Amino acid sequence: MAQRLLCLLLCLALLAGFMPPPASALISLDEERKMGEESFREIMASIPLVDDPDIVDYVRGLAKRLEVHVQDKPFPFRIYVADLGEMNAFAIPGGFIFMFRGMMTTLESEAELAGVLAHEMGHVWRRHLAHRMQKSTPVNIATLAGLLAGVLLGGAVSPALGQAVTMGSVAGGAQKQLAFSREDEQEADWAAFKTITAAGYPPQEMERSFQRIWKIESYMGGNAPIYLRTHPTGPQRMEAMSSMARQWKGKPIHYDNSEFLRIQTRLIALYDPEGEAEKILGNRRLSDPNSPYPLYGLGLLAMRRHRYEASLGFLERLGQLWPDNVYQIRAEGVCRLLMGQNAQAEALLKRALKLKPGDPDTLLALGQAYQRQGRLNDSTEVLRRLLALDTENHAALYELGVSLGRLGQVGEASLYLGLAFKQRHNYRSARYHLNRAVNNLADKPELRAKAEKALEQIDDQARRQRKRQAKEEEQRQGQPALGRGPWRDLSTIPARPSSR
Repeated sequence: MAQRLLCLLLCLALLAGFMPPPASALISLDEERKMGEESFREIMASIPLVDDPDIVDYVRGLAKRLEVHVQDKPFPFRIYVADLGEMNAFAIPGGFIFMFRGMMTTLESEAELAGVLAHEMGHVWRRHLAHRMQKSTPVNIATLAGLLAGVLLGGAVSPALGQAVTMGSVAGGAQKQLAFSREDEQEADWAAFKTITAAGYPPQEMERSFQRIWKIESYMGGNAPIYLRTHPTGPQRMEAMSSMARQWKGKPIHYDNSEFLRIQTRLIALYDPEGEAEKILGNRRLSDPNSPYPLYGLGLLAMRRHRYEASLGFLERLGQLWPDNVYQIRAEGVCRLLMGQNAQAEALLKRALKLKPGDPDTLLALGQAYQRQGRLNDSTEVLRRLLALDTENHAALYELGVSLGRLGQVGEASLYLGLAFKQRHNYRSARYHLNRAVNNLADKPELRAKAEKALEQIDDQARRQRKRQAKEEEQRQGQPALGRGPWRDLSTIPARPSSR
């Protein structure tokens, strides 16, 4: 879809006279917010997201710790992790920041991740994209938003932006226009330096990460990742970063990197292609036999492959390196649950919950353990507790619907099943269950209103899709050289299995 989007909107914008106007025509904050929301919708329809609570909560928690030290926030920061292996990260107008899993698995420490996040926050803080996409009377906000989304996503689906457009040189010029200038990058580096040092991270690690990224750019040349094509580096920028790090007068700071290493391992085990994950984790185990992280990752990977006996073996060995560790206990509990050892799983999960109350994965697995033992009231109680913490947890919505259905509560069961399928983008099943909920919740008006609202949102999504299809058809009729191909059918997006 991103290729089609890029083709059509680049041509539309260029034909409309997309030229940089004077600085006085900077778009307003409200226009920037609207542009961001439009771009966000296009991006969310085009890329898969990491939905593992451990990973998402970790990245958002780090962002919150950094945000406290950002001097000026024109918008609240909203952080998402993209399930794509490219080394990429970007911010769009309105405070939306996307971190790709490929970037997280390339970095080597929490301080490096903090540096990249703070750098993207700096672009939002200084409104760089608003300056790059200044007002142009012939081009409206929606067009600019679509153009921005297409350029940012070009590298996520194609190794080169020019492959997506027949007018390669013109497309490259538009990308250059939208790419940050070296002055933008230096300003964002300065903002990131101020933010991470205030948060307690040594700037030398940010310097090392960007030096490594620059080496990748120098080595790969024109095939460099999209992050390097929209975030230009160079000797002057690198020297400026080195100078800031040398002149920093703060004391050497020690921070715990263990959670970053666990999250990075979890990301590799649960989201990288299985063969690549096995190779990476196996090599790490050989290079450092005493490290717990390769065992943790191999246990999760074996569970992902439904090799539960092998997983249990890794996790039991991990228990010797991680005694009384909540993540080892939880993983073993989930593994035993998947093996059908429900009572053992329940005991382990209760123990994990005492160590980390409110943990989403533990609550979900405990709710499933109760459900499989026929303790449906206990199951619904635990799952409701989880949904009070995370209203959009699709796995919890589904399991609660199953438990309520087995209790004979058809209307409420249909509501939660419908909401679960909506979260999974299975709109056909969502409509079926939500309509069933509306018909069976006459005595519960608040719950019925939730079902009706969800149906309205699905209808709105369908209208947006039809609008995009009509726009594509209109452009295809006027630009036959662009090629053909349908828009992505949202109803066919498969649901990602729950990651635990």
